[in-house]
Amino acid sequence: MPLILEKQKPVLHPEAPQGTNFWRLSWKRAAIWALLLFGLLNAGLFRLENSKRSADVWRGTGSIDLAVNEFNSLKTKADVVLLGSSLVMYPFWSMDKGRDPQHVGDIFHHHGSAVLEGEMRKAGFSNPHVFSFAIFGQMVSDAYIYVNEFLKKDKAPEYLIYGIAPRDFSDYDLSSPMATNTFKRLVNLDNLAPYANLYLPGFQDKADFVMSRLCYFYSHRWRLQQEFNKVLEKAYIAIGIHEPEKKVDYANAGFMLFGGLQERWDASEKEYARRYKNIAERDLSVQMGFLKRLVELSRERGTKVVIVNMPLSEINRNLLPPGFYTRFRQDIAKLAEQPGVKFVDIGDTPDFTRWDFWDTAHLGPAGGEKVLTHILPALKELQREK
Repeated sequence: MPLILEKQKPVLHPEAPQGTNFWRLSWKRAAIWALLLFGLLNAGLFRLENSKRSADVWRGTGSIDLAVNEFNSLKTKADVVLLGSSLVMYPFWSMDKGRDPQHVGDIFHHHGSAVLEGEMRKAGFSNPHVFSFAIFGQMVSDAYIYVNEFLKKDKAPEYLIYGIAPRDFSDYDLSSPMATNTFKRLVNLDNLAPYANLYLPGFQDKADFVMSRLCYFYSHRWRLQQEFNKVLEKAYIAIGIHEPEKKVDYANAGFMLFGGLQERWDASEKEYARRYKNIAERDLSVQMGFLKRLVELSRERGTKVVIVNMPLSEINRNLLPPGFYTRFRQDIAKLAEQPGVKFVDIGDTPDFTRWDFWDTAHLGPAGGEKVLTHILPALKELQREK
C-alpha cells in the first residue's frame, strides 16, 4: 500500500496572534492607551488652567487664595469679619492706604482694616481685630461659602459686617451660583455634599458638576462653542453672508483701580448697565435664600451680623428698573428683623455725595469714613444685646 502522509497543521507559537482574538486584544490595548492619554491630557489642561487662574487676581482665583491662606494662618482670632464684593473691598483698603501708604500693600494683599479697628477702640471696643473676606465679584452665594467653610468653631467672629448691593443678588455676567470663581475654587468633589442640594438641585446639575470636574472639554463646552461661533461669524462676514454686528464696547468697562475721573465713571456706568440687564425678570429668591442661610448659620455659631446696604451713586441707582431698588431694600429689611442682626440701609443716604465715590458704585476713602459712622452705632447696639 502506498504510504499516506497526514498533512500536519502548522504549529503556532502560543503568543502568536490568532484571528479575531488578536484584533480584540489590539482594540483593548488601543482603548486603554487612549484612556490613559485622555486622562493625562485632562490632568495637564486642568493643571495649566488652575495655575493661570491662581495667578490672576483680577479675573481668576488669585485674590481668593490670598485671602484664604492669610485667614488660615491667623495667630489671633478675628473679632470682626468683613464680607462683600469690591464695594466693600475698595473703600476699606483705600482708607488704610491713605493713612499709611508706606506699610499698606496692594488691594489684593490687604485683608484687614486698621481704620475700623481704631474707630472701634474709640467707641469702647477692647482691642478689636478685623479681617476682610471681601472679594472682587463676590455674590451672596459666595459669602455663604466663606461663612460655612471658615467662620466656625474657634474662628467664628463675634461680629460679621456684610456689605451688599443689588449686583450681589443678580449679575448678568454670571449664569448661576456655580459660575463664580469662589464656587469653582472652594467647592470640589471632596466637599460637595453640604452644597449639592443648594447649588445643584437637580440630578442633571449634579451630573454636570461631576463631569465638569472630570473632563476639561466638558467643563469648557460653552466657551468652546462660543469660540467656534466667533470663528464661524468671521468666516460669514469674510464671504459677505453677514454684516458685522455693531456692539457697545465693553472690553474696558469695569472697575478701574486707576484712570481719570470721567473715564472711571463712564466705564462703571457701562459695566453696571450690563450687570443689571434683565434684573427685574431674574429670580432673586435664590440669592435671598443664601442670605437667610448665612444669617441663620452665623447666629447659630454665636456671630452677630450687621448687613449694610452699601451706598450707590444716583447714576448707578437710575440704571435699575423703576421700583426695583425700593422692593430690594424692603426684602432685606424684613429678613434682618431678628435678634443679633442689624440692617444699616445707607443706599441713597443724602450725606454721600458724588465726591465720596471713586466711580458710580465704589466709595473712595472719604466715603468709607462716612460708612463707618453708620456701622459703629449698629455694632454698639449689638454689643449691648449681650
